[in-house]
Amino acid sequence: MRWLPPSGPGLVVSPHLDDAVFGCGGWLASRPGSVVATVFAGVPDDPSRATDWDRRCGFTSAGEAVAVRLDEDRRALARLGAEPRWLAFTDSQYGQEPTRADVAQALRALLERENPRWLLLPLGLFHSDHRLVHEAAVDAFAGRGDGLDLVFWEDALYRGMPGVLQARLAELLAAGQVGTPLFDAPPNSATLAAKRKAVSAYASQLRAFGQHGVDDVDRPERYWRFAPPEQQP
Repeated sequence: MRWLPPSGPGLVVSPHLDDAVFGCGGWLASRPGSVVATVFAGVPDDPSRATDWDRRCGFTSAGEAVAVRLDEDRRALARLGAEPRWLAFTDSQYGQEPTRADVAQALRALLERENPRWLLLPLGLFHSDHRLVHEAAVDAFAGRGDGLDLVFWEDALYRGMPGVLQARLAELLAAGQVGTPLFDAPPNSATLAAKRKAVSAYASQLRAFGQHGVDDVDRPERYWRFAPPEQQP
């Protein structure tokens, strides 16, 4: 059994405002001082537009949605002892999807500013935004010579969809990346309580997901490391 590094803050790259807390909130709670960088945290060019998802969350416009969600994110991360960093890209529901190269460039700049001990990146399950962030992060961080430890977290909610995780692991294996599951120390009651409190801060998203829509966040968090076969220990 392979274990995550035992302690110390790091940098978590999150596609949306809530993904990091949903997927690795327990990790964040046990490592105060970590930073969560959310890629799709910007306001679209037309802040007055309203998407179906934003309406389901209770908003009348994209501008209102982003403002409230930033506040939710700030409060959620404070409950875990983490700090937010928000990139200005807008998520795909607003029709302004950035290029992979632009996101990678922004992540490289972020890494230089933060200089973390290690990185947690999304596995990139199901959602096009999650996939884009995974690929851009690999472009930005893989192959560096500084020994920075790259760990990938399973995207909560999507990982529970039938076949989604299995298909992603098979795809990475076909590309020559062998996955090794990593395990964190079992969460204690304080860690679990902190994560639940942080999740509750995303009130707008919980409204849209419905009563049992985020049950997956209570399941054990899971992590992976990937490397070509010849680099496997």
